[in-house]
This record gives sequence, C-alpha cells and structure tokens, in this order.
Amino acid sequence: MLNKILILSLATIAFILNGCNSDGEGESRLETQHMLDKQDYEGVISKLASSQVKTQEENLALGAAYMGRAGLSLTDLVKVVSESGDNNDDNAFGSFISKVDNATQSSKSPLADLNKATQYYEKVVSSDLCLHNNNNLTDSQSDLCMFKGLTQIMGTATTIGYISDNVGTIFNTDGSIDSKLQASTCAMEYAIDKNSVENVCSITPKADVTFQSGLTYRDIDVYVDGEVFEYLLSKVSTVITKGYCSADDFTTRVKDKNSTNYNTNFHVCPINEDANATELTTGSIIAQALNDGIDAIGMAADDDMQEDIDAFKREVLSSSNKSSDATITEEDIVKYLNEQNQ
Repeated sequence: MLNKILILSLATIAFILNGCNSDGEGESRLETQHMLDKQDYEGVISKLASSQVKTQEENLALGAAYMGRAGLSLTDLVKVVSESGDNNDDNAFGSFISKVDNATQSSKSPLADLNKATQYYEKVVSSDLCLHNNNNLTDSQSDLCMFKGLTQIMGTATTIGYISDNVGTIFNTDGSIDSKLQASTCAMEYAIDKNSVENVCSITPKADVTFQSGLTYRDIDVYVDGEVFEYLLSKVSTVITKGYCSADDFTTRVKDKNSTNYNTNFHVCPINEDANATELTTGSIIAQALNDGIDAIGMAADDDMQEDIDAFKREVLSSSNKSSDATITEEDIVKYLNEQNQ
C-alpha cells in the first residue's frame, strides 16, 4: 500500500512539472506543488481558481486542493481506506464513513469542495475514460482515475454524515437509533416512490419553495418518534442541505433552529447555491458516486486497495441480497442504512 502511495505521489509531481516551457512556468509549478505539500489548500485555490483558462496541471492541482480543503489529502484518504478495510468485522464501510465524517468536521463546505475536486479531475481525465474495462489508459491517466474515484467515495461518506445526527451512532451495536437518519431514509424512499415509505415515518407535503438560485424544490416534513425533520426534494431524489436559511438569501444560513438568528420563515438550506452547478442529491452523491468511484479506483489500485474498496461494495449490497458485481442503487443505500440504524 505504501508503495502505491509513493507511486501516486511521484506521478502527481511528474504530471505537474511535465512540459515546463520556461523558467517562470517551472517556478510557478514548483510553487504550487510546494503549497500542496505544505497543505496550503487555500493558497492553491486563491492562486489558480480565478483563471478562466486552466492547464491540465492547474486542474489537477485544484482537484487536490479542494479535496484537501474538504478534510483529507489523497495520502490521508488512502490510509483511511486501508485502515477501514483492515477491520476484522463486517463493518468496513461503516468504519470508513465514521473516519471521513470525523475528518471533515472542521471543513466549512466539504461536500461542495469534493464536488469541485471531482469536476477538476474530470477536466483532465473524463468519466468515460475511467471505466473498469478500459485497458487503453496511460499510467498517469489510471492514477488520475484513482484520484477521482477516491474523491467520489469520500463524497459518499460525507453525504451520509449530512443526513444523520451522529454517524458513530449508526454503526455501533448497542441498539441506539439515529432519528434523523430514519427520517432521511424515509424522505429518500418518498422521493423514489411515495407508496414505499416505512411505517416508522409519517410525511406531510408542503408548498414548493423557490430559492435565490432560482431552483424550486418540493418541501416535506417527516415525523419520527415525535420529532419533525424538513427535507427538500428534486424531481428524483432528496437534496443535500446544511443548516437553515431564508429562500431569498443564502447568507442568512444558520446551523440549527437553536441559533440566535434563526427565523421561523427559514427552510432547510440546500448546499447548492448555483442553478448552473451540478445538483447535489442523495441519489447522485451516494449511489452514483459510489458506483463510479469504485470503477475509477479499479483502474489503478493495487490488490490490497481494490479488496478494501470491494469490501465496501459487498457490505452495502448484502443488505439487498445482491451479488457484489451489481450496480448500487439508491434503494440499496436505503436498505443498508436502515439495517445499520436499528
């Protein structure tokens, strides 16, 4: 595993430094790499993000910077995957989710940053290239597919942190129940099929809400054990939200209903504040990203890492009694989370 990390690090440096046409360009690339090594992610983003036209090297550096700002560098994330896969129990994915959630607690916008990281990596190597059966990639392209895949897997774990109160509660064995996660999975089921919601929940549809971004969502309340949780629904899935805000001003966002500036007219606030950005929903982030991430990682992972990642997929699909080569759906995620949260 450490050899693989070293290879990836060398490939990254070689990619950034490749093609230096002048002393000035070479010095700028070395400065960027130095900032990444020092974990000065804000410095890299400040230096490169405002440029309208970016080189492949700059896109790669921004991908690494946004990933790091979300809470884990590439090397850190590889270690988390390995440590989670080394567990002797059948809860490797649960352990991974908990570790990622702890690492991203100090980040202001981990999911948005991970989404940006994926987008920058895809500017260098497209999703179509990172298919598991693609044997025509160069070594650098394979490594970049792995970067992208790890970012997507991290996004999946981070999303589960958003839709629950305490990730640590979900994967313990003392019988504790996370009511917010119960409500979240009920909302996910409701978005897929109104008639499939479990009896532990009751759901009240409310008026649609149009936010400052111009995006309109269905608004619902989900009741679990006397508690009420609000959710926003896109056409096919629940929207990832954080805190509360007014519909016409995202800057009013507060942490929770106990916050000083909370207003009774506030709604749960979507992470996505840009109508032109990729919509962040539980379906696209948890299920799609998990599938795509696993495939992308397979393009460059050594046997140990691939086994760790495959263990994650087997664990999720076992709740649906599906084979390990099946595609993970949002319904599979719901069954997996409900099985853990009881």
